[in-house]
Amino acid sequence: MCQSTKAYSAEAVRDGILRDDRAVIDWFYGRLRQRAFGLLCRAPKGSLAYLQMEDCFNPAFLLLLRKVREGHFRGGNLMAYALTVVRYCYSDERKKARRHCWQELPAGGEPVDSPSSTCHTAADVFEQEGHVRLLHWYHTLDERSRRLLDLRFQGYNHREAAQKLRLAPGTVRNCYVEIFRQAKKLGPQRPAEHLTAG
Repeated sequence: MCQSTKAYSAEAVRDGILRDDRAVIDWFYGRLRQRAFGLLCRAPKGSLAYLQMEDCFNPAFLLLLRKVREGHFRGGNLMAYALTVVRYCYSDERKKARRHCWQELPAGGEPVDSPSSTCHTAADVFEQEGHVRLLHWYHTLDERSRRLLDLRFQGYNHREAAQKLRLAPGTVRNCYVEIFRQAKKLGPQRPAEHLTAG
């Protein structure tokens, strides 16, 4: 019964996964879940982001177990590796949700009918997170830059955004570099992370 308080080394967890040791796997599940929600999600319980993490965590954990058993993890920091697997699954889940809400943008650039609880533009995110300077800067951008920024916040990489807006991928990439440079000067690192090259 006291086994839940026992801590296992990364090597012991790896061996436990390979042996299918339920006690070790259950302990690592709880520890990883706590870290993943604390580091990757940080959203209040019941929020859309929290529910998305709930939806993806179990499949991500099963994927992690499979990767360890198939030998993809060869040593090092198991927790960091596990968090990377969860982060990619969580990111995919959020991209799917954003694309589902947006569908295709009409010519005018206005969002299709969708739930008001979902962020549709970079401005929505800046407003929710209280980044006044970034919000003001967003409204000074030209229409194309705003559309590109919105697509980035919806999870599109530069190739997908280029296809959606019928622009050359190089043009979009260059626009993102400039947008990222400006945003980094104005706001905290976290919102700017949405703009990293993809």
